[in-house]
Amino acid sequence: MPIGITDYADFKDSYGAHVRVRESSAASEPKLWIFVDNRPVTDTNGAIHLTVEQARVLIAALQEWLDANTTATT
Repeated sequence: MPIGITDYADFKDSYGAHVRVRESSAASEPKLWIFVDNRPVTDTNGAIHLTVEQARVLIAALQEWLDANTTATT
């Protein structure tokens, strides 16, 4: 991971795809990446398939990023 870049979540979805929520290094404004790697189901076009608990993890990661960056843009 690049220095100073925060990973907010790192988990596998219900089909085993690797999902990561990572802060972007963009200088213009706060941004983030949502990566989906190693999708075992090839007809999902980059979609992730989440259980309730996995959705909670994703929401918590997005909320943590929003909380850390809200004051930067308001």
